[in-house]
This record gives sequence, C-alpha cells and structure tokens, in this order.
Amino acid sequence: MNFISDIKFLFKFLSIYLLIQLSTGAMLPGNWPTLDEPPPILAEYTKLVDLSKVANAAIRTISDVNIGKCPNPDEYCHWGCTQCVRNQTDIITCPNVGDWGITLDDGPSPQTTAILDFLEAQNIKVTFFVVGSRVVEYPEILQRAYKLGHQIGVHTWSHPSLTTQTNEQVISELQWTAEVIKAAIGVVPSYMRPPYGDFDDRIRGICEQLGYKIVTWDSDTNDWRSNTDKTFKLSWIEGNFTEWVKQPGKPGHISLEHDLYKGAAAQVPSVINIVTKAGYKVKPVGTCLGNDNFYQSNATTPVPPNSTASTTSLLAYTNTPTSSTPASSTTPNTPKNPTPSSHSKSTSFAIKSNNFDNFLWSIIIGAILFTPTFL
Repeated sequence: MNFISDIKFLFKFLSIYLLIQLSTGAMLPGNWPTLDEPPPILAEYTKLVDLSKVANAAIRTISDVNIGKCPNPDEYCHWGCTQCVRNQTDIITCPNVGDWGITLDDGPSPQTTAILDFLEAQNIKVTFFVVGSRVVEYPEILQRAYKLGHQIGVHTWSHPSLTTQTNEQVISELQWTAEVIKAAIGVVPSYMRPPYGDFDDRIRGICEQLGYKIVTWDSDTNDWRSNTDKTFKLSWIEGNFTEWVKQPGKPGHISLEHDLYKGAAAQVPSVINIVTKAGYKVKPVGTCLGNDNFYQSNATTPVPPNSTASTTSLLAYTNTPTSSTPASSTTPNTPKNPTPSSHSKSTSFAIKSNNFDNFLWSIIIGAILFTPTFL
C-alpha cells in the first residue's frame, strides 16, 4: 500500500508541475479579435483614413498571389512583385555604411526570450515587427523587449498579403495591432512591415495617413523555411551573413529574420556575432535612420467597443526607453525568395503545431490525473 501511495503522490506532483509550466504565459486581458483571423472592421478605425486620397490600385486575388502573378504594367509600384521603390517613403537599407538593422518578424514567441537574453548580455538593440495575435499570447515577452530598449513595429494582426485586402481590412489589420501593442506597452509604433513585403501605392497611402513608415529589407535569410522545409539547411543563414558582410560599396543593411521558429531563432546570436566581428554596428532601424523615437507621440487609436484593454491591460511601460533601391543578396546555397503563399503555409503550420502541443499536453496531464484512481 505504501508503494501505491507513493505512486499517487508522484502523479499528483507531476500534474501540478505540468499545469504550472503550461500556465506561465499570461494572455493579454481584453476582448480581442480571434487570433490569426482577419480582425473585424470598425468604423472608428476606418474614419482615421481619408480613402479619397488613397491610390486606386486593384485588389489582388489570393490566386494571383499563390501563382506569383503581378500587376502588368506595375502602375502602382508593387514592391513585393517588381521590387519597385518609392524613395521618398520606402525604407530598405540603413543609409550609412557600417550600420546594420537586424529585424525579427512574426513574434513575440517563446523563442524570443533566449534572443532577448543574448541581446541584453551584449547590450545590442534590434527591431521586432510583431503580429497582434502573438502579442495577445505573449504580452510579457513584448514588455521585456520594449523595456530593454528594442524597437517594436507593427506586422499586422493576422499576417495577410495586404494587397489582397480591401482598404477597410488593411486599416483594421494595422489598427487592431496598434491597439494591442498599446495595451501591452503603452505606445503605438511609427514603423510597420507588410507581411511578405507585399505592398503598393494603396498600402503606402493608408500607412502614411496612419503615421506608419514602411520598412522592408535588402538581405533576406529565408529562415522561415526551416520550420517545414526539410531541404533547408540552417547553416545557410550563417552562410548568407558571411557573404553579405563582405560586400563592398554598399550602404548599411536591413536584414530579415524570424523569432517565431525555433531553429531559425537559434541562429540569431551567431549571425549577430558575424555582423559585429565584421565591424558593423547593429542598430534598430529607427536608430540607423537617425531617429531614436520609434513611436507616435500623438497616436489616435480608439479603444474598440466592449474592449477592456485600456483599464485591465498588463503593466505598461509608459516611458519610452532610450536606444542607443533593394539589392538581391544571395549565395549559391541560398533558396530563392519565398512566395507569399508558401510563407503563409509555414506560418499556419507553426500555429497549428503549437495548438497540437497544447492538446497533447492536455492528454498527458489528464492521464496523470486519472491514472491514480485505478491504482
């Protein structure tokens, strides 16, 4: 009988421990839209933009995106399709030779924590373009990144190809994300990154009226492929940076990586070491542009109806911490630039994987809790 009692005690201890482990993430309080789905359109958000001043570019279909069909002629300067640049608005590189803007997309996530540990130890600041749905899941990780002085930017609520969305949908994707960031850290970003680099003059016009500067990149690691593509080698990420730092006569770089996927995120310390050893100074994008104020000072982001975000959000750090024409950059081992459709599948898989993990842990905990009753 003592043996059976000991087994029951062990099972109870393990179940409590696992429950604690699963409850370490604190969801952001408030009535937020469904995660990873297009958020609802609100009149309060739409009225922030004078749509009569927005370019009349045609809305692309998902089918066109999937097959890589681009507007022809490219009347509205579609960066994701033709690499067309509006020099007065588009941010693609750091202007000064020797500066490097490290950017990380699609978080925050549990993988972000180790990156923040490394960056804090090295006293290095970078830019995180965050997805609104992930902010709801991991607000405490975003708070830490902000408190450490990293730049936070908007990366939409559900990560769609923006040129496939109506004007009202684009505005909602941006403003719901701005709202959830504001609820978590008390500020609204001045910079945003369109998912997949998919934007044209219509998206530019909306972003300008909402106070966002659009940031893309000149150096793409394609690291997101490591999540589902078995042919992708993580060593390619370091290989790319090793080649990029050798390029002469270039302005500073802005590189694209992701902190959502475990394998890709684990490469961040090594690539930063490559960049710094080559003599580059790693900076947030805003800093490399000569602007340490990354946030909108007079942001007008209305609180959505039935939202408790303004009164019940997690602790927000209200004082902004002090932060100290694209080129194709490839190596022989670098995969081609991803299409939006393939990237979308990878992102979706990651979300489903997390949900499956939670389901699996629920089964394990259930087995632990109920097994002792039969002993």
